Amino acid sequence: MNTKLENLSRLALLTVLALVLAGCGAGRALVIKPPEMKLRAASVDASEGNSPVSVPADVKSTFLEKLNHFLYEEGAFQRGSDLKIQYRFIQYDPGSQFVRWFWGGIGNAGEGSLTVEAKYFDNSGKELATIQAEGRISSGFFGGDFSFAVEKAAEKIAEYTQVNFK
Repeated sequence: MNTKLENLSRLALLTVLALVLAGCGAGRALVIKPPEMKLRAASVDASEGNSPVSVPADVKSTFLEKLNHFLYEEGAFQRGSDLKIQYRFIQYDPGSQFVRWFWGGIGNAGEGSLTVEAKYFDNSGKELATIQAEGRISSGFFGGDFSFAVEKAAEKIAEYTQVNFK
């Protein structure tokens, strides 16, 4: 009986630690221009366009790495040119990791966010759709890592791509 209680206690502790370490954040996608017709694509090519805001190189590379993971490594698409995604960073605010840590996620203290615009084109260059994906980080262990917000924005673009073009 003691072993079951110990195992339950360990499981509860691990669950709490996982939640604290993961950080608290969210992502969402806003459809600016929905696709007029359904295009089924087996392959996708994603590339960065001209971003109107300055974003550090490590954030850009993390975003592309996460987007590639969600598009290709999870088996949704192959690399190719059936569908082209051109994305650009339109808002970047890393917030303050110290403030997020200090206030523990109370309110919006230290919150960081990233907004990415993604335009979809067919292989002839015709624009099919436009969305804006946002990722936010508001708390987490030692204030949460901004890469969580970057991952959420990439995930939302990949989800939209799968739902509308797979």
